[in-house]
Amino acid sequence: MLSIRSKLSGLLAACAGLGMLFSLTVPAAAGSISGTYTLSPSNIDTGFSVRVLGGRPVTGAFNKVSGKMILDQNRPDKSRVNVTIDLGSVSTNNDKVTGFLKSSAMFNVAKYPTAKFQSTRIRITGKYSAEVEGVLSLRGKKQRTKLAVTITGNQGNGRVGFEVSGGFFRSLYGMDAGLPIYADKVNIKISGSGRRG
Repeated sequence: MLSIRSKLSGLLAACAGLGMLFSLTVPAAAGSISGTYTLSPSNIDTGFSVRVLGGRPVTGAFNKVSGKMILDQNRPDKSRVNVTIDLGSVSTNNDKVTGFLKSSAMFNVAKYPTAKFQSTRIRITGKYSAEVEGVLSLRGKKQRTKLAVTITGNQGNGRVGFEVSGGFFRSLYGMDAGLPIYADKVNIKISGSGRRG
Protein backbone atom coordinates (compact mmCIF):
# COMPACT_ATOMS: atom_id res chain seq x y z
CA MET A 1 0.00 0.00 0.00
CA LEU A 2 2.86 2.36 0.86
CA SER A 3 4.52 1.61 -2.49
CA ILE A 4 1.33 2.39 -4.47
CA ARG A 5 0.80 5.59 -2.51
CA SER A 6 4.43 6.57 -3.12
CA LYS A 7 4.14 5.94 -6.87
CA LEU A 8 0.86 7.88 -7.04
CA SER A 9 2.47 10.84 -5.26
CA GLY A 10 5.36 10.73 -7.72
CA LEU A 11 2.99 10.63 -10.69
CA LEU A 12 0.99 13.58 -9.42
CA ALA A 13 4.20 15.53 -8.84
CA ALA A 14 5.35 14.81 -12.39
CA CYS A 15 2.01 15.93 -13.85
CA ALA A 16 2.16 19.12 -11.84
CA GLY A 17 5.66 19.72 -13.19
CA LEU A 18 4.37 19.63 -16.77
CA GLY A 19 2.07 22.50 -15.99
CA MET A 20 4.82 24.78 -14.71
CA LEU A 21 6.76 26.74 -17.29
CA PHE A 22 9.30 28.30 -15.00
CA SER A 23 9.70 26.09 -11.93
CA LEU A 24 12.58 24.02 -13.30
CA THR A 25 14.64 27.07 -14.20
CA VAL A 26 15.05 28.25 -10.64
CA PRO A 27 16.33 26.23 -7.64
CA ALA A 28 13.64 25.55 -5.08
CA ALA A 29 15.51 27.64 -2.51
CA ALA A 30 15.18 30.68 -4.77
CA GLY A 31 11.41 30.60 -4.36
CA SER A 32 8.69 31.34 -6.86
CA ILE A 33 9.37 33.69 -9.76
CA SER A 34 5.67 34.45 -10.20
CA GLY A 35 5.03 38.16 -10.30
CA THR A 36 5.10 41.29 -12.43
CA TYR A 37 8.42 42.33 -13.95
CA THR A 38 9.37 45.65 -15.50
CA LEU A 39 11.39 45.54 -18.71
CA SER A 40 13.59 48.60 -19.09
CA PRO A 41 15.81 49.63 -22.05
CA SER A 42 19.00 49.50 -19.97
CA ASN A 43 18.49 45.76 -19.34
CA ILE A 44 17.40 44.59 -22.78
CA ASP A 45 19.48 43.97 -25.92
CA THR A 46 17.40 43.71 -29.10
CA GLY A 47 19.19 42.83 -32.33
CA PHE A 48 17.83 42.17 -35.83
CA SER A 49 19.12 40.89 -39.15
CA VAL A 50 17.87 40.78 -42.73
CA ARG A 51 19.46 38.50 -45.34
CA VAL A 52 20.81 40.14 -48.50
CA LEU A 53 20.93 38.22 -51.80
CA GLY A 54 24.59 37.69 -52.65
CA GLY A 55 25.87 39.79 -49.78
CA ARG A 56 26.26 40.14 -46.05
CA PRO A 57 23.09 40.56 -44.00
CA VAL A 58 21.94 43.93 -42.74
CA THR A 59 22.21 43.91 -38.96
CA GLY A 60 21.26 46.39 -36.30
CA ALA A 61 19.55 46.98 -32.98
CA PHE A 62 16.69 48.75 -31.27
CA ASN A 63 18.15 50.61 -28.31
CA LYS A 64 14.93 51.51 -26.52
CA VAL A 65 12.72 48.53 -25.74
CA SER A 66 10.48 48.50 -22.67
CA GLY A 67 7.47 46.70 -21.30
CA LYS A 68 6.01 44.41 -18.69
CA MET A 69 6.14 40.66 -18.11
CA ILE A 70 3.66 38.89 -15.84
CA LEU A 71 4.80 35.38 -14.89
CA ASP A 72 2.56 32.81 -13.24
CA GLN A 73 4.70 29.85 -12.28
CA ASN A 74 1.74 27.60 -11.50
CA ARG A 75 -0.44 28.69 -14.43
CA PRO A 76 1.88 29.56 -17.33
CA ASP A 77 -1.15 30.06 -19.57
CA LYS A 78 -1.95 33.10 -17.43
CA SER A 79 1.48 34.65 -18.04
CA ARG A 80 1.58 37.74 -20.25
CA VAL A 81 4.15 39.86 -22.07
CA ASN A 82 3.70 43.38 -23.41
CA VAL A 83 6.59 45.12 -25.16
CA THR A 84 6.98 48.54 -26.78
CA ILE A 85 9.80 49.29 -29.25
CA ASP A 86 10.88 52.86 -29.91
CA LEU A 87 11.48 52.63 -33.67
CA GLY A 88 13.41 55.89 -33.62
CA SER A 89 16.07 54.09 -31.59
CA VAL A 90 16.95 51.78 -34.52
CA SER A 91 20.67 51.76 -35.31
CA THR A 92 23.02 50.03 -37.75
CA ASN A 93 26.70 50.44 -38.58
CA ASN A 94 25.75 52.56 -41.60
CA ASP A 95 24.09 55.98 -41.21
CA LYS A 96 22.44 55.77 -44.66
CA VAL A 97 20.89 52.41 -43.84
CA THR A 98 19.70 53.69 -40.46
CA GLY A 99 18.14 56.73 -42.12
CA PHE A 100 16.44 54.53 -44.71
CA LEU A 101 14.96 52.29 -42.00
CA LYS A 102 13.48 55.36 -40.31
CA SER A 103 12.05 56.72 -43.58
CA SER A 104 8.48 56.44 -44.90
CA ALA A 105 9.57 53.52 -47.10
CA MET A 106 10.23 51.40 -44.02
CA PHE A 107 9.29 52.07 -40.37
CA ASN A 108 7.99 55.59 -41.10
CA VAL A 109 9.11 56.75 -37.67
CA ALA A 110 7.63 60.23 -38.12
CA LYS A 111 4.10 58.78 -38.38
CA TYR A 112 4.48 55.53 -36.44
CA PRO A 113 7.12 56.05 -33.73
CA THR A 114 6.56 52.76 -31.90
CA ALA A 115 5.87 49.08 -32.48
CA LYS A 116 4.10 46.93 -29.90
CA PHE A 117 3.93 43.23 -29.15
CA GLN A 118 1.16 41.82 -26.95
CA SER A 119 1.06 38.11 -26.14
CA THR A 120 -2.16 36.16 -26.60
CA ARG A 121 -1.14 32.55 -25.87
CA ILE A 122 1.74 30.68 -24.27
CA ARG A 123 2.58 27.06 -25.09
CA ILE A 124 5.21 25.10 -23.16
CA THR A 125 7.90 23.58 -25.40
CA GLY A 126 10.50 22.39 -22.88
CA LYS A 127 11.80 22.57 -19.32
CA TYR A 128 12.92 26.16 -19.73
CA SER A 129 11.16 27.28 -22.89
CA ALA A 130 7.85 28.28 -24.39
CA GLU A 131 6.33 29.45 -27.64
CA VAL A 132 4.65 32.81 -27.19
CA GLU A 133 1.99 33.77 -29.70
CA GLY A 134 0.92 37.36 -29.96
CA VAL A 135 0.07 40.38 -32.06
CA LEU A 136 2.74 42.71 -33.44
CA SER A 137 1.46 46.21 -34.18
CA LEU A 138 3.63 48.10 -36.64
CA ARG A 139 2.95 50.95 -39.08
CA GLY A 140 -0.73 50.96 -38.19
CA LYS A 141 -1.14 47.26 -39.01
CA LYS A 142 -1.56 44.25 -36.73
CA GLN A 143 -0.33 40.74 -37.54
CA ARG A 144 -0.03 37.57 -35.50
CA THR A 145 3.46 36.24 -34.89
CA LYS A 146 5.28 33.71 -32.71
CA LEU A 147 8.36 34.04 -30.53
CA ALA A 148 10.50 31.36 -28.90
CA VAL A 149 11.21 32.31 -25.29
CA THR A 150 13.65 30.80 -22.82
CA ILE A 151 13.67 31.75 -19.15
CA THR A 152 17.34 31.69 -18.12
CA GLY A 153 16.71 31.81 -14.39
CA ASN A 154 16.61 33.98 -11.32
CA GLN A 155 19.54 36.41 -11.38
CA GLY A 156 18.97 37.63 -7.82
CA ASN A 157 17.84 41.04 -6.62
CA GLY A 158 14.34 40.31 -7.91
CA ARG A 159 15.48 39.81 -11.51
CA VAL A 160 14.66 37.06 -13.99
CA GLY A 161 16.60 36.55 -17.22
CA PHE A 162 15.24 35.63 -20.64
CA GLU A 163 16.19 35.08 -24.27
CA VAL A 164 13.83 35.52 -27.22
CA SER A 165 14.09 34.65 -30.92
CA GLY A 166 11.63 35.08 -33.75
CA GLY A 167 10.80 37.48 -36.51
CA PHE A 168 8.21 38.95 -38.84
CA PHE A 169 7.63 39.47 -42.56
CA ARG A 170 8.00 43.16 -43.33
CA SER A 171 5.86 43.02 -46.47
CA LEU A 172 2.81 42.31 -44.28
CA TYR A 173 3.29 45.80 -42.83
CA GLY A 174 3.73 47.58 -46.16
CA MET A 175 7.53 47.55 -46.03
CA ASP A 176 8.33 45.84 -49.33
CA ALA A 177 11.11 48.16 -50.53
CA GLY A 178 14.13 46.25 -51.83
CA LEU A 179 12.43 42.88 -52.29
CA PRO A 180 13.70 40.36 -53.22
CA ILE A 181 17.32 41.58 -52.90
CA TYR A 182 16.68 42.25 -49.23
CA ALA A 183 14.81 39.36 -47.60
CA ASP A 184 11.21 39.73 -46.50
CA LYS A 185 11.80 38.19 -43.09
CA VAL A 186 13.31 40.29 -40.29
CA ASN A 187 14.95 38.01 -37.73
CA ILE A 188 14.99 39.21 -34.12
CA LYS A 189 17.09 38.18 -31.11
CA ILE A 190 16.42 39.59 -27.65
CA SER A 191 18.19 38.96 -24.38
CA GLY A 192 17.87 40.67 -21.05
CA SER A 193 16.26 40.63 -17.66
CA GLY A 194 13.17 42.00 -15.94
CA ARG A 195 12.94 43.48 -12.45
CA ARG A 196 10.16 42.41 -10.14
CA GLY A 197 7.78 45.16 -9.05
